[in-house]
Amino acid sequence: MVPKKKIVIHIQSEVQFFTLEPLLVKLSRSKKYDFDIVVNDYGGDDSGWKEMASGVVSLILKNGYRPKNISSCVNKRFDLCLTPYIDERIKAKCYLKYEYGTLNVKPNLTYVPEVMSKFHGFLCQSTITRDLLEAYGRTFPVDNLRFCSKKRKIIKRKRPQVLFAPTYNDDSSDKDFIEIIRTLKKNYYVVVKGHHGTGFLKDESGKKDALCKTADKYYGSDACLSDLILESDVCLFDNSSAIGEALYAKVPCAIIAKDLDYFKLEDIHTTQFQFVRDGYIPYSNKSSDALLVIGKALKDDFIEKQKELSNKVFPKEFKTGVDGYLRIIDYFMDDEIAQDYIKLHNLRIKNENALKNELIKCKEELTNKDSLLQEYANRKLYKLSDKIYNIKGKIRHGKS
Repeated sequence: MVPKKKIVIHIQSEVQFFTLEPLLVKLSRSKKYDFDIVVNDYGGDDSGWKEMASGVVSLILKNGYRPKNISSCVNKRFDLCLTPYIDERIKAKCYLKYEYGTLNVKPNLTYVPEVMSKFHGFLCQSTITRDLLEAYGRTFPVDNLRFCSKKRKIIKRKRPQVLFAPTYNDDSSDKDFIEIIRTLKKNYYVVVKGHHGTGFLKDESGKKDALCKTADKYYGSDACLSDLILESDVCLFDNSSAIGEALYAKVPCAIIAKDLDYFKLEDIHTTQFQFVRDGYIPYSNKSSDALLVIGKALKDDFIEKQKELSNKVFPKEFKTGVDGYLRIIDYFMDDEIAQDYIKLHNLRIKNENALKNELIKCKEELTNKDSLLQEYANRKLYKLSDKIYNIKGKIRHGKS
């Protein structure tokens, strides 16, 4: 009997769990694979990351899985690792990056070489990320599983429902959030979905308090964003990857953000910057314009534009459900050429690391020699000989 291949799945937040939940169901029934779910262990961290990890563990346990601390992986070797970011404590033959956001919204945080270069493949949920990430390796179109087997819910209400789902690390303040929500509440029932960073990190507590106290209804990070989008009439975002979620579901959306390119990487613009520039999404940089941009998003011309954009960014070839993920896993685990690709990729990384270590060694040697030269320069004999050479030079060139 052929032993099962071992997969490790790294989950750091609730949204990442929702991203892979349908895949986990299929893998749990697999005769080919065993898998472990690992979560971060922040120990004595007091900034809120430890609490965030506890929240993720609670959600995973509630859904019938037994997560392990990432520290348990130190002496293990897996055949495949599914992760949004590589952690050196997880040792695997092959690393595949899964997306928990569908667009290029924060490239200066997520698409830099030191984050991306070690991945063997990228599971991309949109044409945008598929084409961008080819710069780092092989890309594969996959579906957004957060909407797996879900449909839009048409609900009759006294007031239309707007979903406000801001991110946590851009330049908006709690005062901005309060103004946006109070403005929207004049005409709409306002549901707020808190980001996991806002929910747990202590330096974000002001934003969380503002959102909780002002919204008609507040949901934390343990609520599934896709469900809330499908229940809403229109959505409002800032520099959040949730923009892609609404577009995928074809629910009208608008943006309020001080700087659409806040997270750009050198000259690489963010997706939201490009969408607004090209006239697909209503936008303002003023919190007081919340009603204005929402009103535009609900007009027929913007609704049709966003539907066309959705079909372009999330075409039929991506909508392969869980099977699309399983085919890619099977490919990397079974295909002979893919196995050689993994070996060549690992060889390249090994050589790059060797060169980096050699460079570090050279820099250390130069630093040591600089200190020795400085020590020599401070000696009396060196200072005396230096004066003699200066006098000799002046005599040779006829200077007094």
